[in-house]
Amino acid sequence: MNKLSVMVLVVSVAACSRTRVETTIRPDLIGSKYARVTGYMATRAAAPGGRHTEETPGDIQHDVIRDEATLARVTPSETCVDVVVRTARVHDEPLEQLAPTFEIDGKEIKAIVENEVVTVLDYNFMGRVETVSVEGVAASSYLGMTVTEPAEKIFRVVERRGTVCAPHGGPVKEVALDLTHPYWNVADYNYHLVFAWKIG
Repeated sequence: MNKLSVMVLVVSVAACSRTRVETTIRPDLIGSKYARVTGYMATRAAAPGGRHTEETPGDIQHDVIRDEATLARVTPSETCVDVVVRTARVHDEPLEQLAPTFEIDGKEIKAIVENEVVTVLDYNFMGRVETVSVEGVAASSYLGMTVTEPAEKIFRVVERRGTVCAPHGGPVKEVALDLTHPYWNVADYNYHLVFAWKIG
């Protein structure tokens, strides 16, 4: 493999991994703050125009839409993750509609959602609002004019907290939870995020 191939491979792996956030923890840290990972929903890099990541308007900090997950417990009979998904209201969906799916030691398992709690958070930001719009059409020309002024706007975020579980217990070596938005996509490349833990 030549240097160019290696460089392309490294760039490709880095691009694909950005919708996957992971950590390595000891078994005794399951359920603690050290088992927490965070990230943002995004499309895969192959989407037209490259990767698309969820954004915030104006000067609102990006972390108001940061998602997080904590590997909560691994018992002999089940594996559970506590999740917090924060989304702009226009893209909000119940957690179960995000097709939560576990991959545990290479085996894919459909998950269920328990104890979902919803909170709505409003963030103010300065935008612009149209105050005057004038249009005129003459025989040989078109005239259009718009006047705008600063205006306070609201960015509404829906926060959903819940526990996602699968009927597959431990001990386990690797756990991954995939959340995929059913309708929010770019040319059929859906926004998604994978939380992953290596345990050892």
